[in-house]
Amino acid sequence: MKLDLKIEGMTCNSCSNAITKRLSKFDFTSNIKIDHDAGTGELEVSEPVTEHKEQVIKAIEQIGYKVIN
Repeated sequence: MKLDLKIEGMTCNSCSNAITKRLSKFDFTSNIKIDHDAGTGELEVSEPVTEHKEQVIKAIEQIGYKVIN
């Protein structure tokens, strides 16, 4: 399932790369696209979606960014 996230705190390519690198460590994520200019993230997660979405949000926030939705 596709997740669309609004992410605050990204200012450059290094920010989006850090998030991409972190989310790539999960075996349940794929097609990760983080756009620091738009402040958005888009990725695919496998089932169970609710549990995996929570893990994605926690991972992003652990490295210093805030997920709005």
